[in-house]
Amino acid sequence: MRAQTFSIPWLAIVSMLLMVFLFAPLAVAALYAFSAVPSLTWPFQGWSLQWFAKLFADPGFRKALLTSFEVAIITAVAATLIGTVAAFVFTRLFNRLTVTSQAMARLPVMLPGLFIGVGFVALMILLRFSPGTPLITAGHIVVAVPWVILVVSARLLTYDTELEAAARDLGAGPFQTLRRVTLPIIAPAVAGAALLAFAWSFDETLITVFTRGQETTVPLYIVGKLRRVVDPTGNAVAVILLLIPWVAFGLAAIFMRKSGGVSAMMGQRR
Repeated sequence: MRAQTFSIPWLAIVSMLLMVFLFAPLAVAALYAFSAVPSLTWPFQGWSLQWFAKLFADPGFRKALLTSFEVAIITAVAATLIGTVAAFVFTRLFNRLTVTSQAMARLPVMLPGLFIGVGFVALMILLRFSPGTPLITAGHIVVAVPWVILVVSARLLTYDTELEAAARDLGAGPFQTLRRVTLPIIAPAVAGAALLAFAWSFDETLITVFTRGQETTVPLYIVGKLRRVVDPTGNAVAVILLLIPWVAFGLAAIFMRKSGGVSAMMGQRR
């Protein structure tokens, strides 16, 4: 008991130092997005929203933001549809083919983004595809689908299939059972998976570099801007880049908690 009493303060101190190490750079970057002066000097000199106004007045940023939203939304929708169907197959059909397919479906999240990006470059050359928004979206979908499968499968593994049997006993057909019983119950997990796919896609950089062609997303916009000039508009972009995925992740956590998906995922990983 004494050892535990003395170890708790040290554990708390180490945890606090780790949190400061992780989040202090983000806090400083966000702080200077609201600076009243163009130079990133200390001490901080006043508050202003002028850099956000300047940022949204830039046609290049508006186009990059629109592209990021377009790619992330399409990725979320497509990955959710594909991943949900795959999750049903993997959790309802147990044979050698589905087990092998499920293992293969996890590969994209285990591979480095550089490997996937180079693979898409080789595919472009082989099939004579032009880089751009469609190829960016395809690259994002490849990696987002396994996350959807993980989340939805975790929910389906804890789902009481007796509810479906009861619906069929009452005369409901397979499609009617799916629409009125299964989908409403797993809907929070599916929504959470879609938001996770959206958040990941919006923030993705490495695969986008290889597939973008002349297109620019928000992460690539900020990288290009910081190469030319360092001013608080770069910090403003960073705040937006942090805020949108974090909001999506937060909403995804809420949806998955409502569906029991978080505890199910932890149990599945164990």
